[in-house]
Amino acid sequence: MKLFTRFQGFDGTYKLEISCTSLKPGEVEELIGSLEGKGFKLNFIGSDSIRGKLELRQYQDIVRVKEQLEKEGFTWSGAISKVGNQK
Repeated sequence: MKLFTRFQGFDGTYKLEISCTSLKPGEVEELIGSLEGKGFKLNFIGSDSIRGKLELRQYQDIVRVKEQLEKEGFTWSGAISKVGNQK
């Protein structure tokens, strides 16, 4: 399961957080390369799961990455997406 968990922007910085669980064998390694190549900082890597965060200064850039990830199977988890003055 590949999920977006948070999208927020404040003070000129936009953040996109992801969580991947129940990954198939080989998917963890594949996603590590893909996510790090897009600039994600991975804060958890398990045998079948990954969590990470991307911070960018330009809204258009983070939307472009989000759209790329959607093509790779990422969806929203049902968490509220926020862009505004929230920390």
